[in-house]
Amino acid sequence: MHGGEAGPDRAADDPVFVLCAGRSGSTLLRFLLDAHPDLACPPETRLPWLARQLATAWTVIEDAGPSGQSANGNSADAAISAPVAEGLRRSLDPMMTSYLRRRGKRRYCDKSLGAAQHAGLLLRVWPDARFVCLYRHPMDVIASGIEASPWGLTSYGFEPYIGSPPDNNVAALARYWLDYTTSIVAAEESFTDRCLPVRYEDLVTDPDGQIARILAFIGAAPDPGIVARCFGPEHQRFGPGDYKIWNTGRVSADSVGRGWTMPAGKIPAPLLARVNELADVLGYLRVGERWGTGAKPADLRTRRADPPRSAGREAAREPGREPAGEPSQAPAALPDWALAVDERVRAGLARVDERFGRAHGTRARESVLLFVNGPAWADADAWWRLDLAAGTVSAGLGEAGQECDWSLTGSAQAWARLLAGQANLGVAFRRGDLRYADKGDAGAGSIGADTRVAALTDLLGLSPWVAARAR
Repeated sequence: MHGGEAGPDRAADDPVFVLCAGRSGSTLLRFLLDAHPDLACPPETRLPWLARQLATAWTVIEDAGPSGQSANGNSADAAISAPVAEGLRRSLDPMMTSYLRRRGKRRYCDKSLGAAQHAGLLLRVWPDARFVCLYRHPMDVIASGIEASPWGLTSYGFEPYIGSPPDNNVAALARYWLDYTTSIVAAEESFTDRCLPVRYEDLVTDPDGQIARILAFIGAAPDPGIVARCFGPEHQRFGPGDYKIWNTGRVSADSVGRGWTMPAGKIPAPLLARVNELADVLGYLRVGERWGTGAKPADLRTRRADPPRSAGREAAREPGREPAGEPSQAPAALPDWALAVDERVRAGLARVDERFGRAHGTRARESVLLFVNGPAWADADAWWRLDLAAGTVSAGLGEAGQECDWSLTGSAQAWARLLAGQANLGVAFRRGDLRYADKGDAGAGSIGADTRVAALTDLLGLSPWVAARAR
């Protein structure tokens, strides 16, 4: 997938459309575009959807044949007559020019969810339009969608996915990401020279480079310092968008990797296979069986956007499977957020005695690896390797190079709630806050897993663990 080039002599009044899904960073991109002195990008207008409705009406009036819903560049859009296309432009241009006049700008940009489904029609109406195709890792979109929907999936276009399947928001949002992203990729493949792919992860880690790349593509003048200015108060507030951005003062990569805490096991295997196929196309890390267990990967991208690295150096390993022989990092001191876990682990081991051995049998002689994912993606994970038979513990940051009989992984926030008695392990597992993994002789929810977790609960003095079979 390659974007075309745009020279400075291109018509300044040809619109720019951001093709995006909800929770993909589109409001940040809107702020960046809107901060340019020539560009005006309002909140979501649903203008592409409106163009589709008007096209249907105009086609009937002109008796120009059917113009039903079409996907990107198929024949239904291509067959729209010149009078219909001109009528649509005469209907929609006044809205754009009025907005530009009020803002004192020259070029209209539109960021509306689902615009990719109408890309062919938009090009028929505005032949020199440009598309910025915005992508984000599927698990981060899922995490952001759930965070932004505490009362249910009622915004960002999530509503049609609530019942597929019911009571499983992770799977519903995976299907949402797949449908919206498939439409964006299809538009990019149909109109290659009019599309520029941009990944959210590239945008937040290199905002200056990426916005310069976008401005060059759409034919806008370079604007040094635009990233520093983009959070000014002059943007239009009324309208849909990411509510958090109004309290943000800088471009940050802190949200990258939030999806590592999402329970990928809730995504049905056929759906996950399709998600991973599309993740491969976009250069994203696949979501494997061990997603969310062990140390988080250093990057969600398997290749860089510009310039690409060699395939050999960029081959991705499956998260949670540690490379053999890789040395572990031994820090001089653990960060503050890990000290409470460290204190509880060492105090628990000091209490291991014959009673503990009688109560937990063979589980009292195993080794266990505890992972606490850092509160921000840039923070290294902390880990503890407990040898229960020897009564010893080692700790470190980053990846733990030694295998254990089983492991537990969770965020720093989830572990803090457990240690404070605000949640028990049963709740943590049901919510997906903690993930269990072993060598394959048991699995999450099995008798083996239940007995192991019961031993750890006793060791750490956590709120009582009640196994599913006991309940």
